[in-house]
Amino acid sequence: ELVAASAAALAVPPVQPALAEAPAPPGKTPLQWRMSVNNTDLEKLPTGFIPSWGPDDLYHPGWLEGRWRVTQTLQAYAAPLGQRFLANGNQDIANKVLADEQNQLGKPVEFELRYLRTRRGNVVEDRAFNAAAKFDAFAGRKVVKSAEYAETPSNTREDALKAGNGPEDPLLTTLVKFKGQVMKIFITSFQTEAGEEGSLWRGLASTRTLLAAPGSTANPFAVDEEVLTAIRREPGGGARGRLRLIGFLNPNDQMFFEAGNRAVTIADYSLQYTRIGESEAAPVASSVG
Repeated sequence: ELVAASAAALAVPPVQPALAEAPAPPGKTPLQWRMSVNNTDLEKLPTGFIPSWGPDDLYHPGWLEGRWRVTQTLQAYAAPLGQRFLANGNQDIANKVLADEQNQLGKPVEFELRYLRTRRGNVVEDRAFNAAAKFDAFAGRKVVKSAEYAETPSNTREDALKAGNGPEDPLLTTLVKFKGQVMKIFITSFQTEAGEEGSLWRGLASTRTLLAAPGSTANPFAVDEEVLTAIRREPGGGARGRLRLIGFLNPNDQMFFEAGNRAVTIADYSLQYTRIGESEAAPVASSVG
């Protein structure tokens, strides 16, 4: 289990002060702007505080409830501050990262995603199932041994039940186990937007991911990321969207203070959603092409 003191120190980032980020230009919402900007103006949003009086998860539109066959395709990859921020200044590794990403451009990856209605009636992502499906799909084979929800001091099952959620409803933290490694994915803040009379949804989740080998004395590898998703419902019952993954350095990175709160990686994907019928078999996770 990922419970070492070194991991605990990184598990929940402290509340950060508001950043002096450029406001969204007229005619664009904050998330719409973050989905489009590609330069060094893109700075990390404050994380580490989810108010108890607001939504307890990213609430999705009702029409997204159910099972979906999703095709995700990398369209663009950028390093706004330069290659040297990709691997703590190791140019060889940075070159490999860029080469790997370039090799994935235009290659569709297919998997199943699920969205559940909680006992309180809110539609949320089944993150445990979805995380396993995506890891297996991008690996091209089954690599996840198990995926489940994990409690944190600020997001326990007891708290969820007291709030009216069900015993199986998703929590904000996901524990994913691989052979010889374990990963914990924390959601540290989130926000959503809706438009076009409910047919358009945007969401942002700030995450901290810890990867460790059980029994190892080394500190876990930590990644800070913002996950932005925009999904538009289509007349035929499907949906189309965009996914943007924005990577930031954290205090464990050697170049953290030089990078500051500015984005070091931006990956943009297209998304195509096709609903899976109740009697239809789940798609086999795969890389197409």
